[in-house]
Amino acid sequence: MEALSLLESAYGEGRLSRSEWERRGELALRAETREDLTSLTDDLRRGPAREERLTRSRLAVAGAVIALVVTGGVAYTALDHDEPEPAATTAPVVPAPAPEPADEPRVPEPEPPADDVAPADEPAYSFTPDGVRDFAALYQEEFGRQPRALAFGFTDHQAVIYRPSRADGKIRRWFLRDGTFLDDGARTPSAPLEPGLIALAEVDVDAMFRHVNTARDAALGPVDILGVTILRTDGRAAVVVSAGNRSSGSCYRITTTLAGELLTQGEEPCG
Repeated sequence: MEALSLLESAYGEGRLSRSEWERRGELALRAETREDLTSLTDDLRRGPAREERLTRSRLAVAGAVIALVVTGGVAYTALDHDEPEPAATTAPVVPAPAPEPADEPRVPEPEPPADDVAPADEPAYSFTPDGVRDFAALYQEEFGRQPRALAFGFTDHQAVIYRPSRADGKIRRWFLRDGTFLDDGARTPSAPLEPGLIALAEVDVDAMFRHVNTARDAALGPVDILGVTILRTDGRAAVVVSAGNRSSGSCYRITTTLAGELLTQGEEPCG
């Protein structure tokens, strides 16, 4: 969390380009050791980190790939909502884990006897048709029957929801961690979202992933950008799939209706 906050601060101060911020953010999210994180932030540390840097959004970089496929429209305005906002207690605050001593290896838990093996926990989200369906079921349990949102974003490591808040009219971002939806606070998307709420249940998930495969196959060069955003664009609800290469800045983008009917496709700049 500290590494992500430091990267976001450096980007806001102009010490990192957008592409470098996104690259390092994705590497930080995949880091397995403390040394992995140190190599991403050493050149950005100028003395002790300021307190305000550490209180920024904990997962601001998690939506970097999603931001690449959120396209324009008019600025968001207050909306009529078709279901109540969840109570604040539905988004428990998850404290950051205490740092572990660098010289103490992590000791694995002892395995149960072979005749009494507990089933492994299934991940709460995966970038597959079944993974998105499982996510949709959890989302419905959390936010009520046929919950609607301004936008949904899916990548290989994260699912994000942009929902309007009844209390203050601002856009709040939610993400799933360990089977629990957490409120990431009021957010300003990198591009304005068109007004209009969308139900995830209306999306043909199988068609969506057929277009994901098509875009990935059509992209030029190695694919290191792959994501789906569901939102309103050009006055209609749409599914936008992007696959591309960050170094070239080129993405193959497919836009469809929620039912999977093709609207547009072709090579475009990723930004």
